[in-house]
Amino acid sequence: MTKKILSIVLCAVLALSVFAGCGQSSTPAATQAPAAPAAPAATEAAPAAPEAAPAKDYTIAVMVKDSSTPFWRYLVSGAMEAGKDLGVNVVEYAPMEAQSLDEQTKQVEDAIQAGVDAICIAPVDSNGIVPAIEKANAAGIPVIAINTKANGGKIETFVGIDNEAAAENLAKYMVEQLNGEGKVVIIEGNPAGQTSVDRVAGFTNILSQNPGITLTVSQPGYFKRDEAMTIMENLIQKDPDIDAVLALNDEMALGSWQALDDAGLTEDVIVSGFDGAVEGCKAILAGKMVASMDQDAIGTGYEGVKAALTILEGGTVDEWIKIGGKVVSGDNAQDYLDNFAAHGFSE
Repeated sequence: MTKKILSIVLCAVLALSVFAGCGQSSTPAATQAPAAPAAPAATEAAPAAPEAAPAKDYTIAVMVKDSSTPFWRYLVSGAMEAGKDLGVNVVEYAPMEAQSLDEQTKQVEDAIQAGVDAICIAPVDSNGIVPAIEKANAAGIPVIAINTKANGGKIETFVGIDNEAAAENLAKYMVEQLNGEGKVVIIEGNPAGQTSVDRVAGFTNILSQNPGITLTVSQPGYFKRDEAMTIMENLIQKDPDIDAVLALNDEMALGSWQALDDAGLTEDVIVSGFDGAVEGCKAILAGKMVASMDQDAIGTGYEGVKAALTILEGGTVDEWIKIGGKVVSGDNAQDYLDNFAAHGFSE
């Protein structure tokens, strides 16, 4: 009789152990979101918000235009921060050669092969990247455009600044600094990218409305500091009569300033950038640049990953998640530097 009772007890314990094991989470501990305060019992059955640990272990690819420019480091940092907060795996893809469409296209194909769940991409070429996006669409992988729009394929949302409107605001500020008169040079980015097209359009819209302003040259520097420096050196040799330089990013603004400084013209020419990045903000405070444009690179990366997770979890997002858009000047550059420092960026 005693042996029979003992046998029944052992069977009961074994059954309870198996039942408990079936109730464990299937999400690896390393991919879960950081601990948060427990929700009230009444809300436990509600659908999980994007900020909560996702129901599935997702991998989101974040694709930028190069692997070294500070702006893209900030954006990727924001994406990685979102990955930690939201409990998803974020993987970066970046061309070794800056602005390489061939490399970026190959990386989209690699990400599809790797089985990523979503792609956040800043297209190097807004038209050229379309076939790769269509391949991701065919594979059932949602695509989010970040920083730069794509001109085809199915894009779930665009996360970024309104480049044309922002460029108009920056151009207005620069015209004010010139008191409505002067000769202006525009250093463009990559003409194949919609970002560059929109910013140039915004600049020229405002410059054309001011009869005292003459646009003497608009030339692509492909978002590279050294190319912008070379362009300015050549322009100065041809005609040093320049009053302002409007560059489409901070890197090119600083390259332009260096050429002007070498020629002894920095007292006569004002320079603006477009990024609101750390070095640009420091250059404004140092008197090298007079203005830049806040793109909120960190926020763009964060919101891109957040939007991707929302879509993967069956939610909806706005067609355009707008971010940034304020002129950075001597009045507020320190505030932007303080924000970068809060995210671990001081250089």
